[in-house]
Amino acid sequence: MSFKKIIFSLLVSSLFFVNHIFAADLNPKTKAVLDMGTEMSNIRSLLAIYSSIGAGVSYKNPKERLLAGIKEYETAISDTEANLKDKVVKDSISRGKKAWAPVKKSLLTAIDKPSKETMQKEVLFIHGNIRSIIKELALIKKHILGQMNAKYSKELNAAIEIGASANRLSAHYIMKMWKVNDPTIQQHWDKGIKIYSDSVEVLKMSSFYKDKTFKDLLDKTSKSLKYFKMLATMEGFAAPSLVTMKSTKALADAKKMIKIILNTMQ
Repeated sequence: MSFKKIIFSLLVSSLFFVNHIFAADLNPKTKAVLDMGTEMSNIRSLLAIYSSIGAGVSYKNPKERLLAGIKEYETAISDTEANLKDKVVKDSISRGKKAWAPVKKSLLTAIDKPSKETMQKEVLFIHGNIRSIIKELALIKKHILGQMNAKYSKELNAAIEIGASANRLSAHYIMKMWKVNDPTIQQHWDKGIKIYSDSVEVLKMSSFYKDKTFKDLLDKTSKSLKYFKMLATMEGFAAPSLVTMKSTKALADAKKMIKIILNTMQ
């Protein structure tokens, strides 16, 4: 294994370790909210990774990241199912599993080196069906928040949407670069920019913005938003690895803001 791969593996391991330690300090409901918010981003990330593989981008072992993302989603759902016996949650998870099964099957086609035509057909299916999965994740999150101290639910949703929007923008940018025949790409791009922008404004108006650590994180995600807006004005295409890097960083900063808000809500 090369030195770069060793460093990358250690970095991924350390991130999982930090998330595990943080999750261990959360009660089941708070952990489920964190997991559902994280997976709303992860599902969109899977679309971006699949598109990257189809477009021939080899940045950070996309096939390994695809498999890791699939495992992450299924683990989060299994944990929520085991820890919460709420009927609304149970029914939503059941619907989500039905929607997930064919999407997972399509995602896994990227592992076997299919033709470009096959992958573009599959990415259209993935793009058209992940909304059903995300809808159930959002439903569970909203339902649990309704049972908790919802004082900062607006701010929490804004932080979650920043991470999800960053991955949405990355996915649709790469789909556009790959010339996927989907007329809704621009519509989703515009929606992602609006949600990202609105979410930043919500958090700038919140009491959390007075905290230096939180302010620094939000300011960083604001810079990432400016980068995505700039992409839309370019004549050519930016390096997909850089776009992925920017969305990954925005998601990481969003997750730190989410954790700060959740610590306040417990």
